[in-house]
This record gives sequence, structure tokens and C-alpha cells, in this order.
Amino acid sequence: MDWGTTNLRAYALAKNGTQIDRRVSDQGLLSNPHDYAQCLKALIDGWLDPQRPINIVLSGMVGSPSGWRDVPHLPSPASLQQLTASTLKVAQIENSAVWIVPGVKGNGASGLPDIMRGEEVQFFGARSLRADQQLQVPEVWCFPGTHNKWIQEAEVIEHFSTAMVGELFELTQQHSLLAQSLESGANSNMAAFTRGLLASGRPGGLLHHLFSVRTLQLTGQQEKQDGLDYLSGLIIGHDISAQLTDSQVCVGIVAALPLARRYQRALEVMGQKSIVIDSRAATIAGALAINALLPTI
Repeated sequence: MDWGTTNLRAYALAKNGTQIDRRVSDQGLLSNPHDYAQCLKALIDGWLDPQRPINIVLSGMVGSPSGWRDVPHLPSPASLQQLTASTLKVAQIENSAVWIVPGVKGNGASGLPDIMRGEEVQFFGARSLRADQQLQVPEVWCFPGTHNKWIQEAEVIEHFSTAMVGELFELTQQHSLLAQSLESGANSNMAAFTRGLLASGRPGGLLHHLFSVRTLQLTGQQEKQDGLDYLSGLIIGHDISAQLTDSQVCVGIVAALPLARRYQRALEVMGQKSIVIDSRAATIAGALAINALLPTI
């Protein structure tokens, strides 16, 4: 189960990893669940059999101080074995054990503190899936989302950085002056997205470039319906440039396919290579790997 800030996603898996069922709820941490055990039990009703206990593995913000139980971050470098050893049993539901996976803490590229919750499970799952699919080994992994994670490829999680890409995009289009120059279109405009990517490489920095969303529209050089894709290109372009200082790097993108394709396009324009791993598949593979190391029911 991936229990985040806004959503809760649960997967019922067979021993061989085949997905039997999937359920999604909006009962994330923002919904302020008063009884996490009851919330969980209601979502997976019918999955449990007291005569056949299983492990229920939870990852994400559910283990944060504002979640079900505060499961402290594991210091980096963190291996899969260490992650599993620090996984905390928090409840027993119909004889099945409920476990919460800890996040990981370390220092980002700036040397300042950095943390993750949920991506650590996806990281180990993505590495396993990459090997199974015989894809190129990336130098770095990118996990696009509200708070992008960039994790250096290694046997353990050691060097990683967070970028507030998705959150900045949402805040800008909802609460800034630039919102007046943005309008949702029926389809994505990759030409506008590419213009944003190329503009991110100009002198002046992100704070200067953001204002061009407004000025391009006011001077008639960009339509409102192109603004969102241009803004997306600007922010993603700056994110990639800040994280990748070498040319011809292969990046492993772990995301839902529509978002992954956008990052693939961005990396291609900026001269980088990439492979794609579906984020849901990575979550499942990582949870299975942890489950295999947990105490046998």
C-alpha cells in the first residue's frame, strides 16, 4: 500500500507478484483519518482471511510524524536489507501484520538535509525491474512528482536530492500573477513545452525566466493556452540542468507513463538519454522485495 498525503493505493498480490486486485481511496493524510486501522480495513475489505495471514506493507507519508505512526527516517546510505530491518510492525488486522517502511534521510546536492518517503521502495523496485527488462543502467534515477527525487544509481540509497517541481508548478498557476497568462488547453502543446525547455538554458536564472510567461503573452508572442506547457518546460528544464552537470547521462525515469514521456522529451532536447519504469510497477516490485525479507507469517 502506498499511503501518501492525498491518496491511498492498495494492491493485492499473488506470491509470484501478479496483481489480483487494486483499490484507490482519497483517504490520504490530508483527509485526517481518525482511525488508520479502520480506514485500511475498510479499503481492503474482502482481501483478508484470518486463516491465511499475510503481510500488509505500507510506504509513504503514513510513516511521518503526521501519519499513523512516526517511523524515523533511516540514515543514508541505506540498503534494502537495512530498510526492511527498520520496517515497523504497527498493527495486526485479522491476524495479518501491518508494517510501515521508514523513509530515508541524508544530505542533498547542496549539503543541506534531505528526506524521502515512498521513493525508497520505488527505487529498489525500479532497479529490479530494470535488470529484468535488460535496460541500460542509468547513472541517476528521477522520480517526477510534487517533490521530485533524484537518486544516484547504486546498490544502496546514498546520494539524493529533492526538487519542488510539481508543487512550484501548482503554486505558480494557482496563486501567482502568472496565472493571468495561463489557460488550460484541450491538448498538450509540445512546441510550447520545448520553447520553455530551451528558454531555461538562457542567462538570468529561474526567477527571471518565470516572468517571461507573462511578458510573452502580453506582447503577443504566446497564447494563453500555450502558457502551461511553456511554464512546465521552464521548470522541468531548470530541474534537469541543476541535477545533471555531465553530458550524455542516462536517466532512469520512474513515473506514470504520461509524465514519464514528458521527462523523456525534456531529456532528449537537453542531450540526455533515458529509460522509463512505470511507477506503479516499481512500487509493487519494491514492496515484494521488502516482503520477502520480513518475518514469515
